[in-house]
Amino acid sequence: MLLDALQLPSVCQVQQKIPKKAIAEHARNSASAARLLQDVVESIQLVGHITPNNSNIAAYQQGEYEYVEILAFQILLKDGSHSAGQLKSLHQLLHQAFPYPLLLEVVNADQAQCSLATKTVNQAHPEHEQLVIQELLVTDWLAATAGSLQQELCQSLAFHKQNQSNLMQLYQSWVNVFVRYLTAISLNQTTQGDAPAHHALTPEAAQQQLDRLRQIQDLQQHISALRNQRDACKQFNEKVTLNLELQKLNKKLAGLAA
Repeated sequence: MLLDALQLPSVCQVQQKIPKKAIAEHARNSASAARLLQDVVESIQLVGHITPNNSNIAAYQQGEYEYVEILAFQILLKDGSHSAGQLKSLHQLLHQAFPYPLLLEVVNADQAQCSLATKTVNQAHPEHEQLVIQELLVTDWLAATAGSLQQELCQSLAFHKQNQSNLMQLYQSWVNVFVRYLTAISLNQTTQGDAPAHHALTPEAAQQQLDRLRQIQDLQQHISALRNQRDACKQFNEKVTLNLELQKLNKKLAGLAA
């Protein structure tokens, strides 16, 4: 699904199996990483490898940012159900295990989750293995028979549609695509509607969109927690107070949606 959507040039496509043991050995907590990989992962394939040599796109290295290669992985899950916590940990583990920006696809039967992560060099420990995840963006489950919103996501991911000024701009274009999609999903929209071209956003505009997404997600979590608290409440006066707070938060959320 992800590889088809990316439409990478043939020179950037690979098929290389990655041993789970090798990833566990590079993890910060190798024992727990090995258990997670053993419990939920059937196989890991490197399916895309973008470098300046095979793409003619310049690397980017400046300060805490380092984009010299981009890797795409497909992770096939074992049969059975896996918890949201396991899946989140798996995305984090893979992104942290490699010293390059990654595009991840976690496949379960006929559906998949995809993720990106922005990473920076830890200035106190500038070795590659000390790259720090700043933002992890994970989609919901994407089905083979996708709705219009998922179709828009897939259509926006094509390699030739991205900013190819350098590898950082290329990856940031994909980040912008994910942010726009996740914002639409969070607001229960069926389409992304008219929006600025993701590949042409300034860094300031891209950061504003990411900040807006995080505000929406934080508000929704707060609203959900308050709603549960209200429903469990026995005191009428407390219910009234919680309802007033929910009204304020819903109004704020509506403002962000607009």
